[in-house]
Amino acid sequence: MYVIRHTWWKVAFVLTGALVITALGIDAADTLRGEGGTLLSQVIRTKQTSVCPLGMQQIDTIPTLTCIDQYEASPSQDCTHQEPRSVLQSEQNVGTAGCHAESKESAIPWTYISLTQAQRACAQAGKRLPSAAEWYRLALGTNSAACIINAQGVAKTGTEACISAAGAYDTIGNVWEWVDAQVTNNTYNDRILPESGHVSSVDADGIAITTSDDVDSLYDGDYFWSKQDGVSGMIRGGFYGSEADAGLYALNASVAMQFTAQGVGFRCVKDVF
Repeated sequence: MYVIRHTWWKVAFVLTGALVITALGIDAADTLRGEGGTLLSQVIRTKQTSVCPLGMQQIDTIPTLTCIDQYEASPSQDCTHQEPRSVLQSEQNVGTAGCHAESKESAIPWTYISLTQAQRACAQAGKRLPSAAEWYRLALGTNSAACIINAQGVAKTGTEACISAAGAYDTIGNVWEWVDAQVTNNTYNDRILPESGHVSSVDADGIAITTSDDVDSLYDGDYFWSKQDGVSGMIRGGFYGSEADAGLYALNASVAMQFTAQGVGFRCVKDVF
């Protein structure tokens, strides 16, 4: 009986080793061909789970963060106002215990919220606002034509075809999105921003370097707003009524940090190490 059990144990060990070696061989061959989704990686991946909370998408292409909200932020169920209609109602929300920003499909986005209130709402969820550069990268690949840019009001989150390559819905249109940025006397990151106009060239973060009175088809007619003096916040993407002005390069750097409106919201990101 001992011999039989011992023999079966050795057979099982040899078969397992052969499977792993075969998988490694397939992995190596596929890697040389530049192919993904190999046998071993699939076996390992089945045991992995996302490190991101519900409503967030794990992302590997932005080195400064790990998770992005898939949907524009909405108030959590503990918030006093599920659809705030003023900056005061947003202030009541962020001052309520348990209230925080939530990424949820088919919800009305949280609007009438200022930059600092959006920062607090994200922080209370254990998240933060994206930087201007992070927002640009999580929005890449979004098709503006499929987004809500010619409507009469805010729509629920999760417009089916308005999704970025990273898996973020509605980065363009529906509501402008606050980013964690400050513009002082029209200067951002030690660079003087151009005057308001149609985007005609951009830097590596999708922020206009030059603008023009004429529409530039290379930048889908996106529009850039700036002002010469004072301290401003920054919102990106456009809103439900922006029409052709909305897009990946649409940016308003002329809004006060305490600015609120029906067409201004936000989304959060999360660092996981």
